[in-house]
Amino acid sequence: MNIKQVTNKLQKALIQRGHIYKINTYQFYSEQQNRMITGYRITQKQPYRKKNGEMSVKDVELLNSCSQVEVLKWFVERWKEVNGNG
Repeated sequence: MNIKQVTNKLQKALIQRGHIYKINTYQFYSEQQNRMITGYRITQKQPYRKKNGEMSVKDVELLNSCSQVEVLKWFVERWKEVNGNG
């Protein structure tokens, strides 16, 4: 099983517990490394109050990384918190 598969399993398990996190990916070109780099952004919808006083929701960035391992570690930590052994 690879890193992406384990991350997706943890994401699904957290969703079943009511914790919904989205993983967005993006790419950019690194001149220094002479290649495309994939970035990962974890977001969660959170409520906020608009200027007119109304409540709404928006995606709030919780992690922004170019490392799949870092994303996996982030999900492992959330899983530990949800299960009370973090």
